[in-house]
Amino acid sequence: MIKHTLSNIDSVQQLLDWQPPVQTALIENGILLPETRVVIFGPAKAWKSMLSLHTAFALASGSDWLGFKTSAATTLKYQAELPKSLDRDRVAKYARGANSYPPNVFFKTSYERVKLDTPWGTASLARDIEEVKSRAPNQHLVLILDPLYNLLAGRISDEYDVKKLQDNLDDLKSRYNFSIIIIHHSRLSRVDSSGVIIDLGSEEVMGSSYWNNWCDTMIRVKLLNPYTGADKVELSFVLARNTETILPKLQIQWSRVDLQPKVLKRIQPDLDEPSIRGLEEPSIRGLKEASGREVDAQRIRLKEGGLKDASAEAKGRHSIIDEPSGRGLEVDA
Repeated sequence: MIKHTLSNIDSVQQLLDWQPPVQTALIENGILLPETRVVIFGPAKAWKSMLSLHTAFALASGSDWLGFKTSAATTLKYQAELPKSLDRDRVAKYARGANSYPPNVFFKTSYERVKLDTPWGTASLARDIEEVKSRAPNQHLVLILDPLYNLLAGRISDEYDVKKLQDNLDDLKSRYNFSIIIIHHSRLSRVDSSGVIIDLGSEEVMGSSYWNNWCDTMIRVKLLNPYTGADKVELSFVLARNTETILPKLQIQWSRVDLQPKVLKRIQPDLDEPSIRGLEEPSIRGLKEASGREVDAQRIRLKEGGLKDASAEAKGRHSIIDEPSGRGLEVDA
């Protein structure tokens, strides 16, 4: 008869007999769970910091987050971009607009230029986490880091430097049991020989591909009206490892008066939309439908080392090229 040991190695039956601790989703549908990692990324001036602020307040108060239910959690918003006075103005404006002043949302503006891929930077963050947990000891903690590039001493595109930061955050997470939300930027757009923007989905995050491999949820933000108000964005879940449903895209309008978001539209993705993960330039390889069937890319050709549009005769078409050009390579949906 096999007995339980202290080795943490389980047989099938031992694993099935083990009862994990109850975990309540912090944002429903697996978007944010205890001790998981979320990366929110997009171009500059796409309201990412406002989204992080809204997320901090929604989690602290347990109120809806863009239409998704939340569970109340302590939040520490650690920002390394604005002077404290300007960040205070933002927080005050948002709080007045939402009429929300939760006691379990905390803010830190670092004057030490903390770098989380260094031992001293990690130690500094650990002290801040300990203080917040001592002031709000009975709730799960969500740490929001904004923005990533100001918290890294090494190169954002260097896998070794990025891995050091990720390992440091994971070590802290294992010690203090918190969830992580990172605000990050997208890389510069890439174009083919015709000037068409190539969109690689979650691979558009700036820097090392380790981000795509490391996090549990990736949320991409794109500005929809850069020349007519610059206040509407599209939010898409380009990676959601812990969800069992297809998450919709959201079109959101931000108010410059009170910094509150308004969901304008929820767009359910087409289940037949082909995945472009694994797309290699300058050729297209392995385009597949979500069902796993090969997509007939119909006479996709290389032209001058780039991509050329293919004619498609099916009823629906899917563009793999990003906005705002509106042009792109279309394949049968």
